[in-house]
Amino acid sequence: MNNRPECIPCCLRRVLQTASRCTADEWLHRKVLGEVMQDLVRMDDKATPAEVMHSVARRTAKTLGVADPYLAEKRRWVEETVTNGEWIRSVVDSAHDSFLAALHLCLASNVLDCELRQDFAKGFSLKTLVGGFQEVPFSLDNVEDFRQAVQRAKRILFIHSSAGELYFDRILMEKFGKPPQDLFAAVRAMPILADATLEEAAAVGLGEVAQVVDPGSDCRGLPLNACSAEFREIYRSADLILAKGQACFETLEGRDSRIDDVVRGVFFLLRVKCPLMARHLGAAVGDCVLEPG
Repeated sequence: MNNRPECIPCCLRRVLQTASRCTADEWLHRKVLGEVMQDLVRMDDKATPAEVMHSVARRTAKTLGVADPYLAEKRRWVEETVTNGEWIRSVVDSAHDSFLAALHLCLASNVLDCELRQDFAKGFSLKTLVGGFQEVPFSLDNVEDFRQAVQRAKRILFIHSSAGELYFDRILMEKFGKPPQDLFAAVRAMPILADATLEEAAAVGLGEVAQVVDPGSDCRGLPLNACSAEFREIYRSADLILAKGQACFETLEGRDSRIDDVVRGVFFLLRVKCPLMARHLGAAVGDCVLEPG
């Protein structure tokens, strides 16, 4: 998926939000925006939106001198979800179809990427997320195909999105009924925006249900040509790939999800966060989407 002209103001807005989070110094805000605008002028129009945002996020963090601008908020969400884990599980397990409930809540939680949440989730809290996830629009068209794909697969690779939603991802993975040696959970070794890292994966106990792995790149999404040979082998050997978040969709859609031109079972799990993605998927901003690759 190539970037479009409307990605440019979106990137600048997200950069300003990040800079404002770190400092009130307007001179520094202007400096960061000026540098990023110069980078955007030279950006390849064939790059994915995720790759564009990755580049400007790295530039922003370097100029601000802050490696992880969202660290405090990520830690707060991880702590809050783990602390309330028993309640969250009770909500899922009391549903008529606990697998579907876990899936819907996992999708609804894709709003927890911090820097975009305020765009379509006013008055947001853990209570409103867990208590109201069933109200978030979600088409059931692909649910049974997804359920059957999970049942058939021996080895599943789950590519995670933001840190705050990891606990919800874990609950869904537990519903798969697979032993930990057959589940792989991909998170980052280094932070990029609000993406989940090895530190947060450990904090939610993800290693208890899956083998936690690092793609070998600090990329947004998952451009396979940027990943390590070790991770590409894990990807190659998986029967089913679950890619969460818009950035994963942008970097793995269509032929980009293939290694050695082999078609693999891929499902994208995301909450639509921008008009460009909404048009592409035929959905509305804020919708939960389960899309086969």
